[in-house]
Order: sequence, then C-alpha cells, then structure tokens
Amino acid sequence: MITIKKRKKSNYLRILEALDKRMVLSDEESVHLMNMQKGFEGELFFDSLVENFLDMDALVLNDLVFTEKGSTFQIDSLILTGDKVLLFEVKNYEGSFQFNSHHFLTFSGKEIGNPLNKLDETATKMRQLLNKWNVNLIFDPALIFVNPAFTLYNAPTASSIIFPTQIQEHFSRMNQRALPLSKKHYYFADKMIKEHQNESAFQQKFPNYTYDFLKKGLWCINCDFSDLVITQRTCSCKMCSHRVSVEEIVLRQVEDFKLLFPDLKVTTSTMYDWLGCTIPMARIQKILVKNYKICGATHGSYYK
Repeated sequence: MITIKKRKKSNYLRILEALDKRMVLSDEESVHLMNMQKGFEGELFFDSLVENFLDMDALVLNDLVFTEKGSTFQIDSLILTGDKVLLFEVKNYEGSFQFNSHHFLTFSGKEIGNPLNKLDETATKMRQLLNKWNVNLIFDPALIFVNPAFTLYNAPTASSIIFPTQIQEHFSRMNQRALPLSKKHYYFADKMIKEHQNESAFQQKFPNYTYDFLKKGLWCINCDFSDLVITQRTCSCKMCSHRVSVEEIVLRQVEDFKLLFPDLKVTTSTMYDWLGCTIPMARIQKILVKNYKICGATHGSYYK
C-alpha cells in the first residue's frame, strides 16, 4: 500500500484555528470550527486504520478536489486496487442516531444532513470523471463511520455504510481479493493528482478581521495556552508543560501571519509586533534569515 497523496489540514481550517487564538469567534463560527476539527481528527484516524489493516497492493489518495461540469466536489479518500476504485466518505459522528425516512436524527429529534445523500452526490460526479478518463475499474463508494462511540438505529440494510465494528473485517476482505497493480493504475493516480484543484475552488466564508484587531503574542503549539515561560532557547507552557524551541514556536506564528495576511510582507519589525514583543528582534531576525529567503535592500528587506 502506497499513499500517493497524504492528508493535511486545509488552509481554511488553519486560518480559523489561527483566528480562534487571536479573536473571539461568533457562536456559529466556533461550532463550525469544532466540527471541522473533529472531522479532520476522524479522517486522520481513518488513515491510521488504512495503514494498520490494509495489507495489499493499493494506491491511496486523500483530500481530492475536482470540478466536473461546473460543479466542485471533495473526496475524503480514494483507494485504487487491482480491480477497483474505492471512494470513502469519512464521518466522525459520536453518540446515538436514528435513521428515519432517509433522515439522520439525534435522539432529541434534531435532524442532521444525511451523509448518504452526500455520498450519492459525490459518487455520481466521480463516476462521470472516471468514465471521461476511461477508467475501466469497478467503482465502489462507501460511507464509513470511524468513531467507536457511534451508533445508528434503524440503519438501512441495503446501503454502502461501514460501521466502526465492521472496519477491520472490511479491509480484511479487501486483502483477500488483492490483485496486482499495473502501470495504468499509476497513470490514473497521476491523472487525479494533476486534475486535483486547490481548495480555493470552494467558496469559503471567513470571519472579518484586520491586523490591528487581532491579539498578538505566542501560543503553546500543543494546547494553544498563551502563558509561556521563555528562555534563550526554549518555550514551555504553564498549562500542559509542553516544551519546544523558540525557533519552532516563532516559525509557527510566522506561518500563521503569512496565512492570515498573504499580501503583507514578513519583516523583522512586523514579526516583533506580531509576537507581542516577547522575543528580541535580533533573535527573530536570525530565525527569519535561517528559514526564509531575504528579499529587497537592507532597510526595506523582507522574507518569503
């Protein structure tokens, strides 16, 4: 099994996390952020399950974004085997739900979006792409719930749902039917990578923010606590005791700045202010020189 395209946090999620430390998000934005974080954790857990249980000739591609006939859609995971293209819609739902007349309901009666409908829509668009690319493999889409604390009552029997207790068995059956890959599989994987689009293809709504409005300072890389003990070489968190080098924590904040303000220049003085004047300017300059390319004249230099 080879992972051709690894999973990473989307810039959208990274921006929301960076803003959450530096401003007060609305209740709606906070809930959206928590749902995104939980979803990403579920996808990472799914990746670990694939790594642990899938023992066969296969190519794995994660977080693919395609546009077909003017419609943009995202795929959590795609696995190419000798005879199949397997699409996985990954959900990290927790708690008890019931299936009722094509709806997912909590036991309090709250209706949530039916992930089977999302799977059908994504599968239809992906099937169109595979036909256009002349991929002559069996297409097998599935909705997989990865959280062990998830239960669905009255689940439809004739559906493409994989429950937490069925995951290991599902991959075991795949291993038993393993067929070798050929050059065409690598060609298809390369085609998908080339057709994959940047996440900016999606219209995403960001909170309103400006540089002056955001809180400046340093945050623990492990728990996001803002009370740190800074020495010449390290920073340690008073909350969780996590310790990292000054360089690592500075670089994390610089990357946040670049993500939040792509049109602003990274300069030593700007980073001194961005870090809440907690790190000496000379130390910041050394870190920037070491890790970024310097541009411009001496007094107008910046880093990228």
